[in-house]
Amino acid sequence: MRNPRVQRPRSRFGNLAGGVVYFRGNLGDGMHCTRLRSLAGIFGGLVLAACAGDDDARGTGASAGSIGSLTASASAEGGSDGSGDGSGDASEGGSGVGGSGSDDGGPPLFDLGSADDGTGSMPTDGCQRVDFLFVIDNSVSMEDNQASLVGAFPGFIDAIQSTISANSDYHILVTDTDAWGRCDTVNGFNGIDPGSDTCNNYIKTTQFEECDAVRGAGVVHPAGQYASNMPCNLTGGNRYIVPQEPDVSAAFACVATVGVAGNSSERPMESMIAALSPELNANGECNAGFLRDDALLVIAFISDDPNYEDTGMPQEWYDAVVTAKLGDPSSTVVLGLTPAWDGCGSGGPPKGAHWAEFVGLWGDHGVHGNVCGAAQDYVDFFQSAVSVIDQACDDYNPPG
Repeated sequence: MRNPRVQRPRSRFGNLAGGVVYFRGNLGDGMHCTRLRSLAGIFGGLVLAACAGDDDARGTGASAGSIGSLTASASAEGGSDGSGDGSGDASEGGSGVGGSGSDDGGPPLFDLGSADDGTGSMPTDGCQRVDFLFVIDNSVSMEDNQASLVGAFPGFIDAIQSTISANSDYHILVTDTDAWGRCDTVNGFNGIDPGSDTCNNYIKTTQFEECDAVRGAGVVHPAGQYASNMPCNLTGGNRYIVPQEPDVSAAFACVATVGVAGNSSERPMESMIAALSPELNANGECNAGFLRDDALLVIAFISDDPNYEDTGMPQEWYDAVVTAKLGDPSSTVVLGLTPAWDGCGSGGPPKGAHWAEFVGLWGDHGVHGNVCGAAQDYVDFFQSAVSVIDQACDDYNPPG
């Protein structure tokens, strides 16, 4: 079995070639990555994607059974205003993504420092803290992959136990792609389609907190069809998971099962920027304390929306993230699964080309994949991203 290749598609939609890793195939049996190999299980467990059709004219696509092939071509064309014909091709080149395993042959461990409990100094070299931000599309088209998410939880559990030790200093925040979705609630939240089948009795009769209807706020009370339909009650009262969580896997299962009652206008870039904003991270606000100046930031976003719903342009989204990380682009890794590939869904333009451009702006810190894939293909995709995160962790010099 051949290793995946680094793909650099040609595109009229900005510079997609600038060092970004494009995953197009399955991993070779002998592939290993340093220290972070098992982290792929975390990402694989979080991936929520499908190309099932909905009111945005999304389809299964010819490539729905896999992330991509070594011979398939990427569809990531269009102008900077989101226009274009949606066609394109990709030239093959580069090398497989990989590295060496742990010295003792056991599962490689994420090289994080211990959580700062105030009893000692934190190490100053490299990546000692990591903030994970997952932006998950919660629209109707994600229904088919709810079962895939549940099935991926064992991999997440294994990864969290073997990759991130109980004493590691990490934050894990999940947000979705809207402020509020389709449903009306008893406490006055008004949805765009309250008669939708996605509006179950739980979401219609439950009292929610103000932050539950704030774009970019951490999800702690998923509701609606195929959601957890319960408050997640995370340790510390935060809207994100911390190392002190007694059952990290259960907590993650709760917050990541976001359901399908979301707004049909999916805006992952707006949710990402809001989640990282000073306004939401300030004391007393929805995401208070999530984003830390001295932590590596790993953003994973996924959407199958073929339309251009986000406000702003890729360069503006990039600049907003860099600003949130004190002007240091080396502090961030971005992983995106989008429909900007031949045979993935229908509709558009731009059919994800704007998101592909955003990932491309991160150069070697960006990994772009095809949203139209099965659950195992997503695990393979995130395994291809492991060495990128590992290298970023090694190279990062936090402020101070």
